[in-house]
Amino acid sequence: MSSPAASPAGKTAGALSPRRGRALVREIAQRHFGEAPRRVEQRGGGLSNLVFEFHADGGDYIVRMHGDPGQLNRYLKEQWAMKAAREAGVPTPEVLEVDHHETGVPYMVSRKLDGVDASHHPERLPLLHELGRLAAKVHTVRTQGYGRVFDWSSNQLSRCARWADFLDQGWDVERCLAPLRKARLLTPVQLKSLDETLHAMRGWRRPAVLNHGDLRLKNLVVLPDSAKVVALIDWDEAVSAPAPYWDLAIALHDLNCDEKEAFLDGYGITPQAYAKTLPFLRAINTVNYGRDVEQMLHRKDEARLGWYRARLQGQFELSL
Repeated sequence: MSSPAASPAGKTAGALSPRRGRALVREIAQRHFGEAPRRVEQRGGGLSNLVFEFHADGGDYIVRMHGDPGQLNRYLKEQWAMKAAREAGVPTPEVLEVDHHETGVPYMVSRKLDGVDASHHPERLPLLHELGRLAAKVHTVRTQGYGRVFDWSSNQLSRCARWADFLDQGWDVERCLAPLRKARLLTPVQLKSLDETLHAMRGWRRPAVLNHGDLRLKNLVVLPDSAKVVALIDWDEAVSAPAPYWDLAIALHDLNCDEKEAFLDGYGITPQAYAKTLPFLRAINTVNYGRDVEQMLHRKDEARLGWYRARLQGQFELSL
């Protein structure tokens, strides 16, 4: 794969207004389809990230654009990940173009999907079962290197050759743990167990595979009447990591017991195998709390820290 395209020298996109975004969409459509779009409608976004839908060349398309030129690399990663997952049997959006406008604004053009996100669909358990099945397919995609820079980029020096390198450099585990220690959110026994688990993880020599990074129902597009899966979307958080730990830690975090069981059964993991992964899933989730706790400490939000202490010490678990 060729190197990620660089933004034009000296160009800085800055914040994007909806008005400016619409103007850029018209130029992008003219460039790629040879015609001005018949309509341009905003579908979401914030100060620097905008999403538009437009109609051209007999079809409907989605354009995502960002005020940060560095977002181009994330779009390239998504494009690679979605194509690789689709080849493994996972339905994903079709990306037609990733590039930057001459002003430095990176953008991604994809075909519009017909459907709704599954987060509020009544068939929640069957859809979680299907999401687990798709996760297992994603994990059949072998990758090179560990972390957020892998096959999508030709850059070699940015890749972590070992999983331990990603833990210590890319993920920066110790920085994430420092706020937890400072706020005393974990008991001494928990800290000792966490340190032992992370030490074991640093010694992994397991092969790297594609991980979606945010396997939740909000990222599953389905037909509203049939619950048929249209696509697994939003690959922005994709990483290269040993399976199934990274994806399972995030996917299971917000689910109740029945929902966890549905996902895991769809994935094809046995209760015995799941029990062996549990210490590592807990370690990943605990480390991921670090950045939030750092902000709470900065705000001196003692009430919120108290609830996080209860959460991390298992006080929300009601079963014996």
